[in-house]
Amino acid sequence: MFFDLAKEINFKNTYFDMLKYRLAYASLELEGISDDLADIKQSIKIYNQLNAINYIFDSYNEKELSHFEFTNLLCEVVKRVTGEEISDFRRTTAYVNGSNVPRSKPQMIRNDLWYLIDDYNYRIQNCKDPEEIYEIEADFHIRFLHIHPFEDGNGRVARILLLYNMCRKSIAPCIITKDMKRKYCDLIEKADSKNLALLFKELSEKELETMVSLYKRLDEKGLIESNKMSSEEFNEYKKSIGGK
Repeated sequence: MFFDLAKEINFKNTYFDMLKYRLAYASLELEGISDDLADIKQSIKIYNQLNAINYIFDSYNEKELSHFEFTNLLCEVVKRVTGEEISDFRRTTAYVNGSNVPRSKPQMIRNDLWYLIDDYNYRIQNCKDPEEIYEIEADFHIRFLHIHPFEDGNGRVARILLLYNMCRKSIAPCIITKDMKRKYCDLIEKADSKNLALLFKELSEKELETMVSLYKRLDEKGLIESNKMSSEEFNEYKKSIGGK
């Protein structure tokens, strides 16, 4: 249903504008670096997040990313996320507060990322069950964070990639908020991709409810130009808002 909702241009533009701001603020809050929204430093942080999100969606490509395309994309996204000129991967040993998981050695980062994108592309290409996508994304998310390719911005980049990948697969994205930080971090620490996948699925289903509510609001205001849903999806939408 995500794909059918996103076909209507007014809804798509309104929803994605809202989604980007929600992700930007939630991701900063998750890392404990949010402040007063009126503060100029906070405004710049949010701007950097939005800049990175806009960049990755503007770079959309239906083809699976090659090794070089993937690593180049990561560098461009982290550069925008942090507001720093970053052109290469971490060159020092990584230590993450509260974590006992060893991160990739600097000399192994590029190889580990290449193995990661190879495995991801293979699993996506051979995925037969849409439910499996949550597991694939959870595994990718954990492995990326355990590689920890950059000095800073890894979590923010990982959550932007999660948003991007789910939208590419026509699945409602998920936003991880600070109230679920402990659970989220614990699953990553334990490399528990199975339960992280369940969390992603739960949040994705919740996000779809948000999308339907927004669609209903725009529809009531006459801002939906035309219904581009299939008959089956439109009936599902009507049931979700109490129609017959």
